[in-house]
Amino acid sequence: MRRLVIAEKGSAALRLAVVLSGGTFKRRRIGVTVFEFSRDGIDHSVIGLRGHIVELDYPEAFRGWELANLDALVGAEPLEKVSEPLIGDALRALAADTDEAWVCTDFDREGELIGVEALRLLGQVRSGITAKRARFSALARADIEDAFSHPAPVDEALAASARAREEIDLAWGAVLTRFLSLACGRRGRDFLSVGRVQTPTLALLVEREREIEAFVPVPYWVVTARLEGETTITATHGTDRFWRRDEADAAQGRAELAETAYVTEFAARSVEGHRPPPFNTTMFLAEATRLGLAAARAMQIAEDLYRRGLISYPRTDNTVYPPSLNVRSALERLRESDLAAEVAELLALESFHPSRGPIQATDHPPIYPTAGARHEALKGDAWRVYELVVRRFFATVAPLAQERDAVAEFDIGGESFFARWRDLVDPGWRKYYGAAPGRTSVPTLAVGDQLRPAEITNERRETEPPSRYSQGELIEAMEAKGLGTKSTRHEIVQKVYDRGYAEGRRMRVTAAGRAVAEALEAYGGAVAGAEMTATLESAMDRIASGERSAADVLKESRTLLAAVLTEMRGHEAGIARWVRTAMADEVEVGPCEKCAGTMVLRRARNGDVPELPPLAHVGPRRADGRSVCTVRSPQARPSPSWDRPRLVRDAVVLG
Repeated sequence: MRRLVIAEKGSAALRLAVVLSGGTFKRRRIGVTVFEFSRDGIDHSVIGLRGHIVELDYPEAFRGWELANLDALVGAEPLEKVSEPLIGDALRALAADTDEAWVCTDFDREGELIGVEALRLLGQVRSGITAKRARFSALARADIEDAFSHPAPVDEALAASARAREEIDLAWGAVLTRFLSLACGRRGRDFLSVGRVQTPTLALLVEREREIEAFVPVPYWVVTARLEGETTITATHGTDRFWRRDEADAAQGRAELAETAYVTEFAARSVEGHRPPPFNTTMFLAEATRLGLAAARAMQIAEDLYRRGLISYPRTDNTVYPPSLNVRSALERLRESDLAAEVAELLALESFHPSRGPIQATDHPPIYPTAGARHEALKGDAWRVYELVVRRFFATVAPLAQERDAVAEFDIGGESFFARWRDLVDPGWRKYYGAAPGRTSVPTLAVGDQLRPAEITNERRETEPPSRYSQGELIEAMEAKGLGTKSTRHEIVQKVYDRGYAEGRRMRVTAAGRAVAEALEAYGGAVAGAEMTATLESAMDRIASGERSAADVLKESRTLLAAVLTEMRGHEAGIARWVRTAMADEVEVGPCEKCAGTMVLRRARNGDVPELPPLAHVGPRRADGRSVCTVRSPQARPSPSWDRPRLVRDAVVLG
């Protein structure tokens, strides 16, 4: 009997071969590397794929970008093509002697489809091969052995939902990208990308940009008192924000007349600092982007760490550790790591009561470390991601932090002032995760105590606009709106950068991105809104659960797409005019003489010359680290027909 083990990547295949063979495998080349060994009297071959080795594309008749062809493209059936011929040929060669095929790809929708694609290639050569599914959430020895001891059937419905997603996204992207690009005269590398999830995501960025532009700062005043006694105390007026200057001045004046500040109330209590919940994908990416990593890069590293057997599967919604996860055993596996001292401290605890998050799922556990690692073996960003996962795990199983909160109220000339303190008594989990907390000594006060008002200040401040999204914050907003899935959101965010629709760590929408989003909001029907996308996501979930057929959902998607295309056609001239005008307001005009970055010619939206200098050097702004310098002028508006923008010297001031 011969068993074929199918892994999603070559690194995962190697890991499976090492575990299943006990390290006694041999390599054989049949176009690609296959690992072979015998186990329990069964000959094994392990092959690694490269993710999807079957891709969807349209027939040759639809390769042209003609507007007249788009109606037919809406209902066109895409063809399947083997995108990795060497791997496809190797699978067919192995099929002849294979009796049993084990799908060991990632346990999610995409992984299920990747495995089914490989099984179908085997079936082209030999029918009747028994298919089994090994489901594991970590490439640790115990998890792999358990998965092979308890095989499951291949989930055809789950694979069908992933196949439907591919076809739906292909159709929406192809039809609407071609329509918008052709309507606006943008061919070749200058095409304008539209996507079922990408466009509503871009709309979130544009909406935030509009909120920032529309924001009008409102002044307010904060009155504080510096009080002298056994220690110096800073207290804030009971009215946190005075919205009228005269009221703030009056409060300040009355307090300045007082010679004594009386303690009218003092209370202190012990509190427990709650621990963070276990990592799911969204939480992990949010934290990783705070370290300065791009979301797509962070996920790429996490997937590599998973395939190396160092962390559990990083695509998960779950924030509750399953009962089967033995915390003490998981910590024991980390003894051989550069965090061994922390591990020893935690292992000294008598028992563990991990924190819990709001989402409990059954497919995969939260992300946690599965083996120890050394900094010297994990270079650069790989160590940062690994350490982030390990320390988050420590925080979820460590004791609660013990803190002491205190609040005091003072009467100063008839005005109430408050001071608050939080003292960290026992750091608990904070010792292992996040920035080291500062210590704030709580003073000894009692009602009736008197202090001397040394200074009363009145500071003018202004409300601040909402900040632009970071990548992690955008992924959280996408999750809240039902845009994409845990497995695709980081890819969508990266695509927004790659299409030139956003730039910078705090994502600023470019002229092209704003033009596309606003034109589609105005004339594109439901394509820029989250509701349609969320509806289709729900429909695909129902395919996976067996409640709906893929054919039914594909039909619904084509009906929605046809309606959107009809509406956009009715406003083709308006869309083209909107996009061309908006994109003419911002074009790159060459390198900056100050920093060798990119200079951007930007026209003020209201046509007025801003008070800012014509050239503002702002430093790195794009995801790729390039600098952007801004030029603003109402006279320097290029023609929409320009292929290469000219430098308008009068609008540019360097130096």
